[in-house]
Amino acid sequence: MTFLAASTLSLVVTLSAAPMPAPTFCAEWVKQSSEGYERLTLFSDRTLVWKTRRGEVEDVRRKTLDAEERKFYCDYFARVEFWDLPDDMRSGLTGQFVSESRVRLARPDGSVKEIRFDELSSLAPAAGTLRSSLEGLKRSFAERIAPASRFTAATLARGTLLKRFDGAMFRITLLDEARGIVELQGVSEPFSFFRKIEELRFFFEPPPEAAR
Repeated sequence: MTFLAASTLSLVVTLSAAPMPAPTFCAEWVKQSSEGYERLTLFSDRTLVWKTRRGEVEDVRRKTLDAEERKFYCDYFARVEFWDLPDDMRSGLTGQFVSESRVRLARPDGSVKEIRFDELSSLAPAAGTLRSSLEGLKRSFAERIAPASRFTAATLARGTLLKRFDGAMFRITLLDEARGIVELQGVSEPFSFFRKIEELRFFFEPPPEAAR
């Protein structure tokens, strides 16, 4: 009887400690309003799908990311600063054309984080960069992400203005070429942050090329 009880307990512990299945996606963004909805999903196998529906009209676009781009985005969406964000950042205000978003992020260990916000939400800096990276993925259907050669110490002098994919403007206030980082200060946003130079192309439009 003692042996049976011990065996049963061991089985329960083993089952409870079983790892969660690996998720099939890295990020999913669903944006919905009275006009329709759109769903952007980055799958773990590098497939990116953007589905939109307006009334009876539905459009589905699909592409495969480069391995480097897939690695960046999936690693980026797993960062702790997003897991620390509040689950619900909706403003509580309503309007006929106000859209509401739900973002789901997944880590390789099977854990999933869900975040909700709307167009009128006051977003924390981390939430703003998250949204801009998702906007960058949508833009990739129309144009390729700028190459790393467009973001170098030569093109990122202090004072250079960079436009984030969500439209927010930032000014470079510090360039540390040795460490490979820049400090960015919001033009109309009351905060600044550091970003690796090699990551800028995933969030910002490239600075204007110098006249030849």
